[in-house]
Amino acid sequence: MTLQDIIAEIENITEQAINDDDIEKDAIIEALTDVLRDAKGNDMDLIFEDLDDFDSYQETDFSSLADLEN
Repeated sequence: MTLQDIIAEIENITEQAINDDDIEKDAIIEALTDVLRDAKGNDMDLIFEDLDDFDSYQETDFSSLADLEN
């Protein structure tokens, strides 16, 4: 996310908050938090400590389950 993107997002949040009396503080904080997460690059804060375990899920062969549909 570029600096221009961040500025545009914050301007958008500000404009919406000024023009809509129904927008509450929680919604503004949530929107700003989303911008911060996007800017930091922490989409979901997922941490895989044991990659060997994670790899085993990726390598699982589920092709035999296709036979159950028939």
